[in-house]
Amino acid sequence: MKLFAVFLAFTLCALTLVQCLSLPDPNVKCAMDCEMQETNYLCAADDKGTTKTYRNICVMKTENCLQNANFQKISDKECP
Repeated sequence: MKLFAVFLAFTLCALTLVQCLSLPDPNVKCAMDCEMQETNYLCAADDKGTTKTYRNICVMKTENCLQNANFQKISDKECP
């Protein structure tokens, strides 16, 4: 009976570990290689009118994804 309990506990631990390892990392879907992109500063604004300068469009898209934001390019230069 003790052997069965040990086996059951081991099985439950193994299943939990497998399930945890298979959960997707939310940051992976947002991962973009922006380091190789050329620096072309741009000004972007969100729905609230907040403006922010980004190094390039790739960085803006990555931050939008990671922060669940909605910044859109409004000019090809830094924000005032």
